[in-house]
Amino acid sequence: DHPRFDRKGDDIHLTEPVSVFEALFGTERRIPTPYGQRIKVTIPEGTQPGEKLRLRGQGVKTEDGQGDLYVEVDVDIPTDLSENQRRTLRNAAEKTGLL
Repeated sequence: DHPRFDRKGDDIHLTEPVSVFEALFGTERRIPTPYGQRIKVTIPEGTQPGEKLRLRGQGVKTEDGQGDLYVEVDVDIPTDLSENQRRTLRNAAEKTGLL
């Protein structure tokens, strides 16, 4: 048992928190594996909350092969923006047609 990993058969699932900007623009992360390594995962531009990324062959090792590692993206939407931050983001969204 590990607090970050959830095993389902030979597959491992984990949740990776990212900022709303990392989800919008994409990012790279080094995430842990069940075997103590850290591997690079690319979170693509436009990733949606709850989207799952599949890393083949990074799950549980068995005599028949190896399962996959699924990374569920948890987009952290800020709730404590200052008035200045809120105004700046709203202006940028309006100017670019996103709002």
